[in-house]
Amino acid sequence: MQFTREEQIRRRLNWFIEARELGSVSRACKNCGISRKTYYKWWNIYLSSGSDKDSLADRSRRPNSHPKTIEGTWKRRIVKLRKKTGYGPRRMWAIFTRKGFNDVPSPNGIYQVLKREGLITKRQKPSRKKHKRRYEMPNPGDRVRIDIKYVPYLMNGQQNYQYTALDDCSRFRIVGFYEERSNFNSKDFLLNVINKMPFPIKSIQTDNDSTFTNRYTGAPKTAPDKKPKIHVFTRTCHQYDIEHILIKPATPQLNGKVERSHQTDEEEFYRVSKAQSLDELRRRYKRWLRFYNYQRLHSGLGYKTPAERLADRIGWKNMEKCFEDIQNLIKQKPKRGACQGRAKQVHFTLDKKTEQRLSQLPNLHVTHV
Repeated sequence: MQFTREEQIRRRLNWFIEARELGSVSRACKNCGISRKTYYKWWNIYLSSGSDKDSLADRSRRPNSHPKTIEGTWKRRIVKLRKKTGYGPRRMWAIFTRKGFNDVPSPNGIYQVLKREGLITKRQKPSRKKHKRRYEMPNPGDRVRIDIKYVPYLMNGQQNYQYTALDDCSRFRIVGFYEERSNFNSKDFLLNVINKMPFPIKSIQTDNDSTFTNRYTGAPKTAPDKKPKIHVFTRTCHQYDIEHILIKPATPQLNGKVERSHQTDEEEFYRVSKAQSLDELRRRYKRWLRFYNYQRLHSGLGYKTPAERLADRIGWKNMEKCFEDIQNLIKQKPKRGACQGRAKQVHFTLDKKTEQRLSQLPNLHVTHV
């Protein structure tokens, strides 16, 4: 049976009290279910400590030192990299291995160093139900996830917004900054993504924000005798023959990859430096984005960079020319989709009553996503 520290002290004090009241150590030991050897062991400890009650608690059996404790050069390297980047043990291990160091400590050994130095803090996990479904698109461009993040501080007293597009397969990102969330800015960012992604895009996934869809702000409120207006973001997707996919309401975990990239931005970019203007933020983020796409190791990719994953899937062998090759692909703008008729179709998730009402209209296809 496990006892707490207070229970241990109280239990052993009761032995001494029992022996004093009975006037016999032997009878007290018999009543308490212990041996005389145990009794005198703790009695002598109690007397030698000057009747200090804390001496009656179990002492730690942890050794004062361990022959495999990481010290010296490796300890300094680990602490320096942690303070500079804030990376965790596994990513630090991957970085040291890539740099060609010999006798690199294991991720657990690195964790123990960080723990001893007080550089590990327990993060309180959210109580939200965990999304268990995991999948990854096999090819670049099969699905690009787009989301909006608030810039975590004001600049010149104004709130600004970060638009992020992330490829599901390679984690390659395109980012833009705007002064407001609007349909016009969403369309502008979409065109920027189509032009700058180094591969053709087959589908784009977003949440149900009003800057992406009319799912809740347009179609349900449209009169029965009128055709629902297609959102400009969806219409632009269809003009380039791109499917627009909407996630279920109130489930941001379905857009988890791009949400996780926003957490990385928060931890490794916004907390490190603070821009004074939107132009300065764009310049600083441009350098960070290049590091993110071409140099930063991603645990979800087996500690490869997005450019390396992209090169693996496309078939590049010369990684030294990877950045140049990607930039050349970006310069090749995609051809405008020939399927203009897709702009007449719109996909919604509606209640049954609204679905029946809208299904009677011509040239409209209602689908549960």
